Amino acid sequence: MAGITDRPFRSQCYSMGADMTVSEMLSSNPKVWKTDKSRLRMIHSDELGIRSVQIAGSDPDEMATAARINVANSAQIIDINMGFPAKKVNRKLAGSALLRYPELVEKILLAVVNTVDVPVTLKVRAG
Repeated sequence: MAGITDRPFRSQCYSMGADMTVSEMLSSNPKVWKTDKSRLRMIHSDELGIRSVQIAGSDPDEMATAARINVANSAQIIDINMGFPAKKVNRKLAGSALLRYPELVEKILLAVVNTVDVPVTLKVRAG
């Protein structure tokens, strides 16, 4: 939902009664965090409702770091994206491409769950 579930959209959803929304997907790659777009996507402290942040990547350590940083920026739930089928994401072994590697999925889940003290969810897509 990149480009759709941005902060203004989430604010509109809250104003219409939503108790929780999920952020746009954020890469776990720290090289892209320096952009203004990424920095803005990682700040959630003044948002209303339950704040869930979706992260994507394939390196367990980077995923854990991304989760920790987003929780420090007021994320209340970390959602790991393993359902996005776009080629540009799958080429980096992220999104739905991870489902072919259950051992790596386990490492990512353990790294993230053991790093943060908030609920961790996992998004997958059938097909």
